[in-house]
Amino acid sequence: MNPKPGLLLLLLAPAALGWGPALAQTNGPLSAIDWLRQSAVSPEPGAYPVTPPSLAGGGNGISVRALDALRPEAVGLYPAARVGLPATLWGPTSAGTLAELIEALPADMLPSLRDRTLHLLLAEFNAPLPEPGLDGVARPDFLLARVDKLVEFGALDHAAAVLDALGSSDPLLRLRRFDIGLLLGDEHQACIGVLIDQPPVGDDAATVFCLARDGRWQEASDLLDQAALSGSISAYESDLLTHFVHGDERLPGASSLLPPPTGTPSPLVWRLLEAAGDPVSTLGLPVAFAHADLRGTIGWRAQLEAAERLVRVGALSPNRLLGLYTERRAAASGGIWERVRAVQALDEAIHSGDPAAAGAALLDAWPLIQAGELEVAMANLYALPLRQLALTGEAGDLAFRIGLLSEDYETVALALPANAPGEARFLAAVARGLDPALAGSMPGELAPAVALAFGPTPPEPEGLRDRLAQGRLGEEILRVLAQLGGPGDPRMLAEGLTTLRILGLEDTARRTALESLLLERHG
Repeated sequence: MNPKPGLLLLLLAPAALGWGPALAQTNGPLSAIDWLRQSAVSPEPGAYPVTPPSLAGGGNGISVRALDALRPEAVGLYPAARVGLPATLWGPTSAGTLAELIEALPADMLPSLRDRTLHLLLAEFNAPLPEPGLDGVARPDFLLARVDKLVEFGALDHAAAVLDALGSSDPLLRLRRFDIGLLLGDEHQACIGVLIDQPPVGDDAATVFCLARDGRWQEASDLLDQAALSGSISAYESDLLTHFVHGDERLPGASSLLPPPTGTPSPLVWRLLEAAGDPVSTLGLPVAFAHADLRGTIGWRAQLEAAERLVRVGALSPNRLLGLYTERRAAASGGIWERVRAVQALDEAIHSGDPAAAGAALLDAWPLIQAGELEVAMANLYALPLRQLALTGEAGDLAFRIGLLSEDYETVALALPANAPGEARFLAAVARGLDPALAGSMPGELAPAVALAFGPTPPEPEGLRDRLAQGRLGEEILRVLAQLGGPGDPRMLAEGLTTLRILGLEDTARRTALESLLLERHG
């Protein structure tokens, strides 16, 4: 039996009645990134209502809400209702369990799954019961897990906004804000939390750096000497900080520095290397480092490469990338320059209003857009103007598929003629939440899985309704996001899409199904 739209209200009732949280212990704060400090349209019959549209959008529309100082884990940038979820989302699931589930989420997700994950990380839900530490003091594992996952996604502005709204005195959270500030190139904001005396952040390297930036050179020098003697900072950090604090007084230049350790540098080491005249390219580093290459002092190619990386993971608005693409004419050839030229030609052809020119430019540009895994971003930019041009033939078929990758996928599906090919009818049925097997057919191993999830007998996971009856909605959403975010598997796709629909996440289910069928990758 298909999940009914009203079922979610019944399943959430126990949570609304105040089921008590169950405690669970964790082994300490979590970190999935090696440089982070360790701590811890009205539907037809049979169609489903779609949940609110994506709010990811590259960091647009951030607002800060007042917080209850006694419930810091509830910090968020917008209310839960804005993303179509209840404030009681976390129910009886403990903060430690939620932190583990968040940490386990893969960073490489389909865009629809990534957007839903951002909703969970950024919205303001009732706080779960915090996990007590060995000294009886609550640990910030849940908050750290949220912030660390945002950083892993490259969503630094969002992570900074969460921490700034919280204004916590916790040393670990202040050090996270320090790292984020360095990655964003805002050393002044980064150092504000470090220089607070009580409680101290407990990181001598960060403190030396911030004291020096604050003009307190003698204090920085004294602390550096003490830290070097005590071993609280590594020999490599000591070398870099000595060069930063004393310049040529003790070290003649960056060439005299010790060889760097292997692995990803910390944001502080990365910034100190830049200050020493020995910058490290961000291309081989996690996507969070790419923000630095958006600075106006960086070359155009580096800006383009950074913007593509950030748009690909949903951390930058596609409009920002389009602005860079069309900023000037490419003077070189090959690689990214071919994509720049193709997008420029497509943009010009669309604005000319000539369907023939736009169709030809679209067919030329789309393979290059696919190679950059930028299909969804470009779809949200160009789906509407392409639809208005009423392209025909091969270009028209491609424009239809592009429209299904945009946020207006359902409108695109509703406009499909009844005599369209079976594959297009199959996709349109998925976009409308209908049984696609009754509409058409589509090749590939994932199509039967999608048809099963949207058909009359979807594969419902065992025990799901019992867990929902306990109020564990948030826990189940995190689990299905991890399941669908992994490598493509037809059985898991069918079960995951079914779960999303039962949970009431119809928009995410439809978009995930369409992206699974239309994108040349999964996860």
